[in-house]
Amino acid sequence: MFETARALVTLSLLVCTWSAIAQALPPVRFLLTFDDGPSLWQPSPTTKILTQLAYNPVMPNVSALFFVQAVHRAHGGSDAGRQLIRQTCAAGHVLGLHSGSPRGHITHPSLAPQELAESLSQGNLAIEQECPGAVGFVRPPDWVYTDATLAAYDVAHLEMLQADISANDGKIYGWNISLRRRAHLRKGLERVELARSAGQLPTVDGVLPVIVAFHDTNTYTAEHMTEYLQILVEESAAIGLTLANQPFYANAPSLTRAAHARAEKQLYVCDGVALSAPIAVRLGLSSGDKRRGCF
Repeated sequence: MFETARALVTLSLLVCTWSAIAQALPPVRFLLTFDDGPSLWQPSPTTKILTQLAYNPVMPNVSALFFVQAVHRAHGGSDAGRQLIRQTCAAGHVLGLHSGSPRGHITHPSLAPQELAESLSQGNLAIEQECPGAVGFVRPPDWVYTDATLAAYDVAHLEMLQADISANDGKIYGWNISLRRRAHLRKGLERVELARSAGQLPTVDGVLPVIVAFHDTNTYTAEHMTEYLQILVEESAAIGLTLANQPFYANAPSLTRAAHARAEKQLYVCDGVALSAPIAVRLGLSSGDKRRGCF
């Protein structure tokens, strides 16, 4: 009886201690990112997303990071695409490089070293011409990278930034809809809460930046961006994930600081083990490796 009582007291103390630690942790702020644009497809998905980020009931004037196909003629390489890059920058968003190849959405490891280096340089220049200031971030097409591509990013003064949560909206089928959008985000948020509780996320400006990935080429995403913002807030509350008073970034400087910190400390959790990006590469793992439970 005595041993049972002592065990219950110990358990109660552990629960109270863990609860106090969890409450003492900084709140989360979502850093929204968008891949593959600027999109000139009808009905203008990138423009629709920009409008909803600026005007929504959750938090108006949200700032995001757009990883663009900078020179492909169907995206940033056309007059309309360049105008859309300027519009995105003028609205207070940050531009990063997704692809700088005229061939478009080609995985970086499949490019010859010289072609990759040229594409990074060409892509950076194309973005800087429309949005003055150094390009700081890259997210490789299909999120695929190797030791060699990481070295090329370093030479180009680019930091690779992957994501903690994916809306899984990168594949567009004939029936463009996402019936599981809430479930996808909930699963990602649960993993974030585990990482947060374990102290694996860096604190920047008093909050924990959490990166969420969308695609602004997806017309369904563009039509429902406000709903995605609501789902992130609602599902965070449902699992007890504490959000900052401003749950999303509101300006480019604070977003950029957060992105730099997360580029330096990216988590690739595989089989329950948190790995840094270089170690993950050496083990042949990536954030999209579903076979090893990686995210």
